[in-house]
Amino acid sequence: MRVVLSLALLRSLRRTLLLGLALGAFLFLVGLSYASVDENQIRSLVESLPPALQAFVKGSDIASPSGYLGSTFIHPITLSLMAAAAIAGGAASARDVETGVAELMLSRPLRRTSWLGAELMAMLVQVTIVAVMGLIGALIAISTVDALAPVAIGSLLLTAVPLWLLFAGIGAVTALAASFSRTGAKAIGWGTAFALVAYALDYLAQVWGVAEPLGPLSVMHWYRPATILGQGIVPGSTWAVLIGVAVVAAGLALAVTSRREVAP
Repeated sequence: MRVVLSLALLRSLRRTLLLGLALGAFLFLVGLSYASVDENQIRSLVESLPPALQAFVKGSDIASPSGYLGSTFIHPITLSLMAAAAIAGGAASARDVETGVAELMLSRPLRRTSWLGAELMAMLVQVTIVAVMGLIGALIAISTVDALAPVAIGSLLLTAVPLWLLFAGIGAVTALAASFSRTGAKAIGWGTAFALVAYALDYLAQVWGVAEPLGPLSVMHWYRPATILGQGIVPGSTWAVLIGVAVVAAGLALAVTSRREVAP
């Protein structure tokens, strides 16, 4: 199991570091830009936007320090970088089946569940590295920009944990899709589709009354970083849903893999 984990991390190291550097730089630069923001002007600008555009900040007060920095955690760039790490890591088992690496590894006395467990652990490590590097960028921003001084470091750390859980769940769902797939591309496609549908459903629920009751069905509905950053509290429902999705998806992936044929 250690060999599988080490190989998975080694193969993904360059990609993970690049994604982490990109996220850290993005969060730092956005935080740095707050020094040039006029709160009243930006608040007036946001209020003048149509509801369809206001929904991108999920109703947060983007002019406030916590709202401005919190909005970067749900920015499409942040979500895309985190999703890239989670989905690529989650699809690793399908790529190994496709290339024959899985069959070679399982020719040793190694259980299928142990093999996939190592792949899941590698995915979690990758998501953790990217999230931590992004968090470091945000921490540097609040320590550099005086206008962000009201943002508490503890609240920022707390905001990053549900972000990690959100994409750990997306990675686990991708791993579940990979347990039914024989190619990495197909697993990546299913994982990407899940993330896009979750994002679209959350967005539609905010701008279209008909879709509003469907909002809680989206995993992204349960992550509100600006609220967490401002209040310093993560709702119990957020913990329950995000942890539940990750655990259930990982458990199902292990159950399916224990009975699957891994020959390419």
